[in-house]
Amino acid sequence: MLNTGISYKLQKDSPNITWPIRRIRRSQVQKVDDVVLMEEPLEILINGHRIAVLMRMPGQEKELVAGFCISEGYVRRVRDILLIHHCGLGHPAPGEQPEDGGPPESRNRVEVMVADGGFAPPEGNDMVRLIRSGCGAADVSAISDSLPFLSDGFSVSSTVLLRLGKAMRELQKVHHKVGGTHSAAIFLGDGSPVHQAEDIGRHNAVDKVIGYCFLRKIPLGDKMLVTSGRASYEMAMKAIRVEIPVIATLSAPTSMAVELAEDRGLTLIGYLRGGRMNVYTHGHRIEIA
Repeated sequence: MLNTGISYKLQKDSPNITWPIRRIRRSQVQKVDDVVLMEEPLEILINGHRIAVLMRMPGQEKELVAGFCISEGYVRRVRDILLIHHCGLGHPAPGEQPEDGGPPESRNRVEVMVADGGFAPPEGNDMVRLIRSGCGAADVSAISDSLPFLSDGFSVSSTVLLRLGKAMRELQKVHHKVGGTHSAAIFLGDGSPVHQAEDIGRHNAVDKVIGYCFLRKIPLGDKMLVTSGRASYEMAMKAIRVEIPVIATLSAPTSMAVELAEDRGLTLIGYLRGGRMNVYTHGHRIEIA
């Protein structure tokens, strides 16, 4: 945390801090403690190369890094990851304890060991991406040619899809308590949840649920991804790269996301809320019921 000179309290079981504020209502001023979401940097190193610093909400660091490295193309295949080590000085994420009972592990640095030939380093020796919580990377590359074409083997009922927005919101814990988080969830074709994650960054939330599945060898080719944030080009790219056939957002898609989804065979759904949805691409996977 930055040294602001202001006294705050770190909550033990949640990634929040208690911060002193002045609450003003009309002409009345009240000094109270408010709950604020934590945002901290996470440095990622692959085979000793510092590739990115993510601004994120502490928690599920290994899942976040695994999902980020695969969905962004830094690691070619899941089996190429030999080790993900959460290391250094600092404290564990709120509510988490070190696995080995030793000194607290850092929540701000993760080292990844990748097999020979499995690491695709960024261009330029000193190129490090700073990825802020509100947006993805600043550079949008012409990478669609490297993405797979998705197969047509998966289908889902429209009735199931229309329930997923409400189902994801019910899984949120931090948002219900504090607000201010994005959410992402992986669902089976029958609407059963596989995993849900929250973060201040919508890309981070997606990487956390993808990483969760990777680390547990859960296949994604027959799953659906639901996210609270808008479906941008990068969000569609992540889904396509890991071969998720259906992505739905409670918000809007962008033009580049729609174009990429159409080109690569991704079913893209927007405005999934209030018993309705807009199907932008490849609606053949949806069975109207």
